[in-house]
Amino acid sequence: MPQPDVTVVRVVPQPGRTEAVLAVMREVVPIIHEEDGNLLYTVNVEANGDIWFVEKWASREHADRHGRESSVIPILVERTTHLMQGPPEIHSLVPVPIGGAKGAL
Repeated sequence: MPQPDVTVVRVVPQPGRTEAVLAVMREVVPIIHEEDGNLLYTVNVEANGDIWFVEKWASREHADRHGRESSVIPILVERTTHLMQGPPEIHSLVPVPIGGAKGAL
């Protein structure tokens, strides 16, 4: 059975542009939620305006397919690149469940 994959992504919007990025995310996240293998996709904002995405995929293969083939990636690139200070910071993680249901994504 494939191991779930957790991907954490940090993007740093230009000052004052966090809401503009979130507006785009409000449009595309429902599409991501419908992608094959998506178990979780959340958008979280840090006090400084940085945006963190926490994604859980059924497998690394599903996460990779999202990155290569998702219909939303071109939309995100086109509509948010100019709003960012730089490229996204992407971390692919393997969950280590500890302590029951509260210890795993």
